[in-house]
Amino acid sequence: MIGRLALHFFFPQSCPVCGELGQDICPQCLKSALEVNPLPHCLVCGKASPCEQHGTRYTVTALCRHKGRARDILLAAKYGQRGRLAYQMGRELAALAGKGAEWTIVVIPPHKKASLSSSGDSHLEWMARGLAKAVGGRVQNILEWTAPQRPQKMKKSRQERRKLPNDCFVCAARPPQRVLLLDDVCTTGTTLWRATRALYVAGAKEVRAVCWSSAAE
Repeated sequence: MIGRLALHFFFPQSCPVCGELGQDICPQCLKSALEVNPLPHCLVCGKASPCEQHGTRYTVTALCRHKGRARDILLAAKYGQRGRLAYQMGRELAALAGKGAEWTIVVIPPHKKASLSSSGDSHLEWMARGLAKAVGGRVQNILEWTAPQRPQKMKKSRQERRKLPNDCFVCAARPPQRVLLLDDVCTTGTTLWRATRALYVAGAKEVRAVCWSSAAE
């Protein structure tokens, strides 16, 4: 306890759930946030994956539901400049990657006004580093927006979110064969769907979309 208090004095930090000092996140709080694991679903039709029409080609898997403690943790990492917390979240995401596979992590690129950590990096970049460390992969930032888009969170309805242009992403370089596509939260799945499509068009052979939380029931 004394050691954690000393660490907090020099590097202020506390668990975003219970507020315990000297912790990026308490192990107990993290465990409780991950108790409910959403089933993989298809980004195109929203049905359970593999679906009859699209198989597993456009599958997304989330680590937890986007509510309660899981949501609090994500918001702390995203808006609280908590790079080390986001890194730990990325390490937890390794459970979705499976064992023995060689993956390259590609993140959804941030909008111009994305929240940055104290080091100037987005929470997704920190999550990607943690995930890459845990799976023994590397991070490759090759996706780009083709034109400025209004962030999905600013759109009020599901119908409006699904109108994101098909060609909103492009790959700046040829993608690797196997990609873990990373986002923080999946609401309608449209952003991940468009990004997955761009990676396949550019030459990727297998794309697996993963995210911290899912708003889908």
